[in-house]
Amino acid sequence: MNRDSNASIIPKIILILGTLSVFGIILLFFRPRSEVPKKRAMPETPEELFTQVIAAASPEVLKLWEDGDRMIGKESPSCPEELVFTSQVGRSYYQCQPHLWQCYWQGGVTKSPSIKVDLFGQSYHVKARAVFDPIKSYSSERRFYQMFKRETPGINLHYGYVIELSVKEIPGYSQPMILSDSCRDVYLPERIYGYGKVNDRREEGFVWDNFDRRIFIDKFYVSNQQVNEWHVLNKEEQKIITDRKLWPRPALLSIKDQKRYCSFLGKRLLEAKLFDAATMTPTDMKNPTPDRILRPQTPWQRDLSKSFLGMSRINPDYQLAPLDCQLAQVKGCDEKHFTTDSTTWMGVNYALGFYPESLNNPIDPNKNVKLSSRFLLPQSEWHELGVRSSWTGEQTKELPVAFRCYEEVVP
Repeated sequence: MNRDSNASIIPKIILILGTLSVFGIILLFFRPRSEVPKKRAMPETPEELFTQVIAAASPEVLKLWEDGDRMIGKESPSCPEELVFTSQVGRSYYQCQPHLWQCYWQGGVTKSPSIKVDLFGQSYHVKARAVFDPIKSYSSERRFYQMFKRETPGINLHYGYVIELSVKEIPGYSQPMILSDSCRDVYLPERIYGYGKVNDRREEGFVWDNFDRRIFIDKFYVSNQQVNEWHVLNKEEQKIITDRKLWPRPALLSIKDQKRYCSFLGKRLLEAKLFDAATMTPTDMKNPTPDRILRPQTPWQRDLSKSFLGMSRINPDYQLAPLDCQLAQVKGCDEKHFTTDSTTWMGVNYALGFYPESLNNPIDPNKNVKLSSRFLLPQSEWHELGVRSSWTGEQTKELPVAFRCYEEVVP
């Protein structure tokens, strides 16, 4: 879908198949005078009533999809065939999560799942329908969603999830919709950026800009669960990872398959200069065309020596604190996934530490991996922004390499 690069918050929408209806966010730029609310007339036909109930329920449908993590309380939802809930997985994993959507409508979150809408003095209950074939690699249950991949020219949406809604009080009608993965990526603001590390801070180095470009970068690594969906749509179910505990972990593909996966979604493997832009905090946020482009050594502090990574270089006996591991999982930290404590200035995660990350690098082709990771001690000199190494493109036990994608949306 087209996204407005001039907005700091990208409106999220639900596309209804077979109609031109779009439910989004209305921004009010003035305060209107108070008016006596007009009483809406009751629709004359059941079909018109159904349409209005679905329209009224759409914001709550979107909330259930995008903010499913809010449904998880002290007691985890019960749906072992769909998800395994552990403390090692952050709640961001459950946003725009098709398996949590399936869990909810199967009754794994609440015994009588529905979305209540009060309209025309009456309450209506909107429900998703289990009208889609089972995915045998997951379970034998009929699905409340079906993965969608655009194969022909049309709407600017390459991938999504088809659902079908009904209203309990208005039998005989249903409405298909497509939910997009609107939680996956984040917009890279238009400004001048620097690439790589410079030997002398007085040097300008390689500088570029993304003016008049709409670039969206994945916030997290591509997960095993997301790659599973790719295999299902490609009818390669023999490649699916069935262990639910492994689904939130980074997908470990060859660089060839990383590029194939991103291309499948209409995206590309993240470039090194985009990674630097997303992780090197600008000196002046308000000025997109500064005279000088400085390159901080970490996402949180400009000077590495003031961070726990710099202190570890001075003191090899430095004891890692919980806050250190939240910023950058290095050797000695517990492994966690989909955490947001490490978020950079523009919303991506895992700038340093965590997993080695594959990066397409047309500028320096041999420097194609961010080596800073949870497999290296905190005093390692690889823990610094702009520092990269070389990767053959094949996964090994010694060097498991994660990846993420980016998309450039054409206006």
